Amino acid sequence: MSERAGSLPAALWELTKPRLSFLSVLTALAGYFCSNPHGLTEARVLVSLAVGTALAAGGCGALNMWWESEADARMERTKHRPIPAKLVPPGIVLLFGGALCIAGVTLVWVGANALAGFLTLATIVSYLLFYTPLKSVTSWCTLVGSLPGAIPPIIGTAAKLGQNPETPNGVIDPMGWLLFALLFCWQIPHFMALAVMCRDDYVRGGFKVATVDDPSGRSASLWAMAFIVPMIFVAGLIAMTFFDAGYTGHLGGFKSPYLWISLVAGAWFFKLSLDFALPQRRAEVAKPFFLASILYLPLVLLTLTLNRLF
Repeated sequence: MSERAGSLPAALWELTKPRLSFLSVLTALAGYFCSNPHGLTEARVLVSLAVGTALAAGGCGALNMWWESEADARMERTKHRPIPAKLVPPGIVLLFGGALCIAGVTLVWVGANALAGFLTLATIVSYLLFYTPLKSVTSWCTLVGSLPGAIPPIIGTAAKLGQNPETPNGVIDPMGWLLFALLFCWQIPHFMALAVMCRDDYVRGGFKVATVDDPSGRSASLWAMAFIVPMIFVAGLIAMTFFDAGYTGHLGGFKSPYLWISLVAGAWFFKLSLDFALPQRRAEVAKPFFLASILYLPLVLLTLTLNRLF
């Protein structure tokens, strides 16, 4: 283990993939707050959802790094992660990740309801046992990996509506499914931009992403375009809910900030996808396209949540 002072706490924190874990919590909370506005909001459930989702996501990140430690050691962007850098022994990472996953699922299951807990468990299982091994087998892994990445919003809506005495086992309302679809579609252009940026690393790591088989990136750009269009369509369907007077407050209809912000952000994201589709500009625009994806989702979800609440 490294002898650098304070390296172990920092390494454990890095193992949880904090940025991805934060995104999981954000999307779960968006599902919670944006579901049926007439549902109850209970502090115990909200805290259990947020902390449990963070623990489960962090555990997934640690177990993923344990599983892929050999591939990480071969790639430039990951060779300094805790296991390849010998900051934490693999066995400790396995125990750490497993403990976080168990704690996260238990907290959501007990603190919210069984459906939310089961969906949290399904996220972990599908991410680790389906997506992770498929990365070294087929480029279709990206679609498979988009499923667990899209589940957190329906965990949130199940936690929210499970507090209703009429639905004691939880339920997933239409907003939960719309957010699921939004996240599923968003992940494809997000990852395809990364696949172009990091193609050489993915080759060294042995991952069968789209750009490994197609170095030109043409297939990656087609995948991105094929999913960014329905993503914008789903964002529009969400905006339509603000025209339902019984489902929003004073900022409904054309006064909805979400309506206009999602429209502008979607147009910006789509413009970059068109540039990404041009062979002569693909390499140049890959990074801006990737950064746009990182900004798009939190912006849209935070605006949607605030618009729902106020």
